[in-house]
Amino acid sequence: MRHMTLRAYWGQNNMINRLLSEEAEKVQESSEMLIHILDDLHIRLTVTSNPYELSLESLFSLAARKNRHRSFLFVSKLLGKHIAIEPEVAFVAGKLLAQRFMEERARKQTMTENKATFSLPSPHIFIGFAETATALGHAVFSCFDQNAFYWHTTREKINELPDLFGFEEEHCHAPEHRLYGTARSFFDKDHPIVLIDDELTTGKSALNFIQAIEQKYRRKEYYILSILDWRSEEDRATLQAMEQRLGVSITVLSLLSGTIESWGAVTERAIGAYMPQEEVADPKSPLPQVGIYALKELQGMSLKNGTSVDVVTYGLEKGIAYTSIDSTGWVNKAPYLPYTGRFGITPKEQAQLEALAYKVGKQLQQRRRGEKALCLGTGEFMYLPSKIASYMGEKVLVQATTRSPVYPVDKEDYGIRHGLAFPSPDDPLIPNYVYNIGTGMYDEIFLFLERPLPKERIMPLLEALDSRGIDRICMVVPEAIVPHPDPMGSYRADDVVFLLKDLSGMVEEVPTEERERMIQKGVHYSEMLPLEYKPTQEYMDLFYQTLEESARKIAWATAVVAEKIIGLHASEFVLVSLARAGTPVGILIRRYLEQIHGLTVPHYSISIIRDKGIDEKALLYILQNHGGRDLQFVDGWTGKGAISMQLTKACQQFKDKYSIELSDSLAVLADPGYCAPLYGTREDYLIPSACLNATVSGLVSRTVYKPELLGPFDFHGARYYSELQEDDVSNLFVDTISRYFEEVALEGQNHLAMKREEHLFCDDHRGTEKSFLLEKCSWQGLRSLRSIQERFGIKDINLIKPGVGETTRVLLRRVPWRILVNSMENPNLTHILILARDRNVPVEVYGNMTYSCCGLIKPLEEIEREA
Repeated sequence: MRHMTLRAYWGQNNMINRLLSEEAEKVQESSEMLIHILDDLHIRLTVTSNPYELSLESLFSLAARKNRHRSFLFVSKLLGKHIAIEPEVAFVAGKLLAQRFMEERARKQTMTENKATFSLPSPHIFIGFAETATALGHAVFSCFDQNAFYWHTTREKINELPDLFGFEEEHCHAPEHRLYGTARSFFDKDHPIVLIDDELTTGKSALNFIQAIEQKYRRKEYYILSILDWRSEEDRATLQAMEQRLGVSITVLSLLSGTIESWGAVTERAIGAYMPQEEVADPKSPLPQVGIYALKELQGMSLKNGTSVDVVTYGLEKGIAYTSIDSTGWVNKAPYLPYTGRFGITPKEQAQLEALAYKVGKQLQQRRRGEKALCLGTGEFMYLPSKIASYMGEKVLVQATTRSPVYPVDKEDYGIRHGLAFPSPDDPLIPNYVYNIGTGMYDEIFLFLERPLPKERIMPLLEALDSRGIDRICMVVPEAIVPHPDPMGSYRADDVVFLLKDLSGMVEEVPTEERERMIQKGVHYSEMLPLEYKPTQEYMDLFYQTLEESARKIAWATAVVAEKIIGLHASEFVLVSLARAGTPVGILIRRYLEQIHGLTVPHYSISIIRDKGIDEKALLYILQNHGGRDLQFVDGWTGKGAISMQLTKACQQFKDKYSIELSDSLAVLADPGYCAPLYGTREDYLIPSACLNATVSGLVSRTVYKPELLGPFDFHGARYYSELQEDDVSNLFVDTISRYFEEVALEGQNHLAMKREEHLFCDDHRGTEKSFLLEKCSWQGLRSLRSIQERFGIKDINLIKPGVGETTRVLLRRVPWRILVNSMENPNLTHILILARDRNVPVEVYGNMTYSCCGLIKPLEEIEREA
């Protein structure tokens, strides 16, 4: 295909026109050129095929490289790797190779003018080679609208996936390649495979790859696409011999082919003069785990030479939750982008990538401050940065960092004129480089990371770039967005958002005694649900009576704890209730703040499970939607403090993993266990919501954690009991109590004012406002439980459920053994005595405890003996 035909097909594309310059007429087949590279290093090129009559000057320049296998490098002007290019150039190279492929397939097919993509009649697998050809391979794949699937090889080691196959690139400084993918079935079928590389010198890398594929996934047809093809006659004969030995067809297509002959070398003097100092990091330096906010601390930093650092994040509604391990043994748990081809990509996902690139590109265009900008990809991460850059306006160039060590020499017609060396951000024991960034060439650099990394990993690259007189470096980092939840629960939408996955019909619901056996035999309570029945009339009568008697008292306690929360948080905050006992209390606090103080506070209800932890996805969702706000955790009441301890542990683990510090100060309505720093009262009385289960908690079950039912970005689970709607009193409960807020607000405020004065001006000590609001926990409730454990010979303290609320739950959900009360005349225990009588559970007076009562669960041996 000659100039005019190619132009007619692709339209008046400026990049095509540039490649098809009139200079191309000077490079005919059999043309021979002698090129001096550096010092005593020379090369002779003989061009044997140039089907599109491309200008060699527009394709590459040459440089000397530090490699014992080959001392020179074709510095491509089409890839955006070692030389910065306009974003469209890389896509044009992909289009030309796709065109060559389609011509060969059809011999071939008549092309339609101005058609943006090609159609394949049957599935083909396209594979780009890391690290240089990941974007080129992706650009080729993007030219097909159906029946095309793309992967790129990688040098990263993924922990959760086995290699589909691996191979070695013999002449390369980083020879090992891996290929990962979750859709292994693509390789099980006899689909043709199209390998894409930027250059074939001997062709051994591609043949090694084909050999590796054939050992696991045999097929008949292979294609190798490359910009340059310098194979000798001997190399071509080797390929033909492999075809015959394996019984396959291997077709090689390129934009330019010929032969090369080199001689000479770069002298020791040159090595010392030209090579930038390689740097690697200390492998013993500890690193934190990293999450989506780990680099935010770099925002606004000013580097040594005055370069300012900015951080821009863009959201992904899904990520690939695999981890990688580097050569130091450090594991990066940040999710991968789904659109790079590292794990495979389809045409449908390519369309999603295009939409994302456009959105991010336009956002970054608005963030531009200078006239000349460089978009810098990192390592194998090249295609998406180039796509984004194409939407960022004029005077934007793209390139990427590399593992390839090349001698930089600032002289005319030499391929690498400037060089910077630094430890790889992904693996600090591997030197990385970036070339041809001269002082003052750019006003700003947009640095693209495929995954978030610790600050310690990215600083060497930032400091290297800082030496180039750049005003600003803007880091562009993906945030793996946790998707918005589906609506759940029977509360008003403005009262609470449940961050839970509906597992209705997917979790076993177990009768009470069977569930008790399973729990005591080691099955975690969060892996199953108790059977929930329609409440009996007696239970409902108890609920209504208790609500009528205690509504004002609960409103007063709500006022006290809400006022403490306001005093504690100087800035805006979010209420995070712990489902499900904390949910109605969180709603009450939210309504109080709105009714009395005019504050509209977001409220989410999330899962926390003893011995399992808190739902981190839910926390990430809240942070991504309310960045910068404090989180205030809320629960209903305290027992022995297991959830308080679990929350403290979970907040520390979250900090270690995501570098985000959360306060573990738990707010509760009632704290008879003396283990919550924020509370409304320490009186142990019945909060009516403890009388019932789902029907007073938004028709939501207790939370479930079964990993096999949850995807990588799913919240913990729960069941929604739609069949109990007629019996639902969830809104009646919070509505009834809320009506008392106006009446009790001043009482609660006066109570706090009096207690504050006592605390701040006590004769024995001088307290602070913070120590008043966050009262130190004495844990005296837990001490009394240990006394009960010893007195009754109970092996597992978790079989003791203290307080009126927890004792009520024992009588409703578990297999009670006996009930301990501090007094038979305690007016807060009327319903306990009724429930115990109904279930034929013995009640015993036990005065040596801080609680009004405790429920003792029947040990397994007792259950089995009775059975």
